[in-house]
Amino acid sequence: MKIKLRFFGQLRDLTKRDEIELEVQNKTTVGDLIWLVGERFPQLREHLKVVSFAVDNEYATKDSELKDGNEVGLLPPISGGSHG
Repeated sequence: MKIKLRFFGQLRDLTKRDEIELEVQNKTTVGDLIWLVGERFPQLREHLKVVSFAVDNEYATKDSELKDGNEVGLLPPISGGSHG
């Protein structure tokens, strides 16, 4: 089955891509996807420990099972802002 993987923030900068399509097995979970992304993009491995995932614009857990056609967003932690 195919899913679309979208990168945001510094993850987009590190991969130099906005999105990719991945072919994954049936019953692949978000947790499985973390491993697959780390294999394909080794420069993201450290970041994958703290990213959030959204499947079709809804936050997802590592146990969330993916379905054909899902769009999965990798969201780096939000930080910063100015105090003043």
